Amino acid sequence: MQKIVLIAGDTSGDLYGGNLAKKINQKFNSCQIYSFGGKVLAKNSHQLIDLVSHSVCGLIEVISSLAKFKNLFDQTINQINKIKPDLIILIDFPDFNLSLAKKINHKYPVFYYVSPQVWAWRKKRIKIIKKYTDKMVPIFNFEKKLYKKEQMKVDFFGHPLLEIINQKQIEKKKIISFLPGSRKNELKNHLKLLAKTKSLLQKDLPEYKFQVIKPKGLSKKLYNDFKKEEIFNHSYQLLAKSKFVIAASGTATVETAILEVPHIIIYKVNKLSWYILKKLINTKYAGMLNILADKQIVPELLQDQATPENIAKVSLSYLKDKEKYISFRQKLKAAKQLLSPYNGITRFAEDIGNYLNLK
Repeated sequence: MQKIVLIAGDTSGDLYGGNLAKKINQKFNSCQIYSFGGKVLAKNSHQLIDLVSHSVCGLIEVISSLAKFKNLFDQTINQINKIKPDLIILIDFPDFNLSLAKKINHKYPVFYYVSPQVWAWRKKRIKIIKKYTDKMVPIFNFEKKLYKKEQMKVDFFGHPLLEIINQKQIEKKKIISFLPGSRKNELKNHLKLLAKTKSLLQKDLPEYKFQVIKPKGLSKKLYNDFKKEEIFNHSYQLLAKSKFVIAASGTATVETAILEVPHIIIYKVNKLSWYILKKLINTKYAGMLNILADKQIVPELLQDQATPENIAKVSLSYLKDKEKYISFRQKLKAAKQLLSPYNGITRFAEDIGNYLNLK
């Protein structure tokens, strides 16, 4: 029986990897899937270590967690060598996964799913990816061209969220949803900000309800800035019925765009991290839809611009202007085609089956 290992260290990678494992299990009987990831991967594979619960972002935060990640890294390598897999699929999480690819050094075949953002910063990582992985499977079409240029083996199958999310249109309610992020330090940076924003919006929109949407793996105790009855586990139905969404930059903004819900992108990090990142990052926008379209479709309020007053003002400009709101939805509908083709997970699962001769 063929053995596959999937490794994901953040919520989005766990979602993509978990759905990929599910699809492989549905299509093939002749393989055993092991994972180092989070709750979605755990449901669809034999999970050995929960990496997602340890995830952090921001340069300073990552540096302060190095000892912890060194221990997790060593445990992961030991488990992989016990399994002796026929294929390893690394999913995003570049600092950890590229170090892992180096350590494995072609002892086992390695596919990399979800490219690190080498086009935005740390472009030299392409050389490491080329040297230590057997194939790149990006989730954005423009990334395929980047790796082709480097004469690498690369396949693009489409963005996984187009297959994961049920895009049936749901009637919008008078609800504003907050998505403060999936990592604990993101919550620390965003929750108080969003709670103050909520207070401002309530003055102009007394008839609206407010809800915080959290990853299922995080405790409600982390969300003390909001009432318990306002906190809900992540679901696309909750997102889809929202009139408006205020989301931390990341996968949540792509999900919201696919559901065609008008939204704002916000983000704040440690001041030193922001100073360093501004020097390193090579893109005009933070939101992926804006990057793909090469123009601002979704408003972005980042770092010092991310104040309760600014967020409330921009939100109200859409919620109080029906024509502007409808226009925003139409732009999202058109722009999400930049994520196509559909059924990307199914296509990748079939590709894995062909590679391993699965039955």
